[in-house]
Amino acid sequence: MPDTLKSICEQCSQLKTPQLNFVPSERHRQIILRDLNELVSAAQQEREKTVALLGGAVLEALLYSFLQSQQAYIAQRRGSFVFDPNLSLQNYVEIFNRWFRDAMLAPLLTDILVEHRNLVHFNREINSAPGICAIASRDLLRLLDALLAVMGTFTAAP
Repeated sequence: MPDTLKSICEQCSQLKTPQLNFVPSERHRQIILRDLNELVSAAQQEREKTVALLGGAVLEALLYSFLQSQQAYIAQRRGSFVFDPNLSLQNYVEIFNRWFRDAMLAPLLTDILVEHRNLVHFNREINSAPGICAIASRDLLRLLDALLAVMGTFTAAP
């Protein structure tokens, strides 16, 4: 079977039925669910650029919501921590990798994922290898499914 967006999406159960107990706000959950629904729809239609862009947006939303909900956990391990909603995706990736990757056996979030999200900028795409949207879209689907599985085991702090 070819490695199509549709076939990858069909294997990603978390994308279709995510557990968002870790998301502290109903509004955040609504936005993430809407974007996940649109992401699945785009994947089923083989829309590589759309999947890359939405996948990057969902990645940022998940990290934002997750780190916000886990401030107390990070502060306990680190000594102090206050979530800054104005940080960049790169900062969220670094915080997640530092405090959760080993503790959760979560996938390593690499800088390339930030680059995938940045394909929204035309100059990033033209300065990348041909086929970058195909690669990015597939990488993001798989990663988001894995992250949702791990993050779904957490609940938001009261």
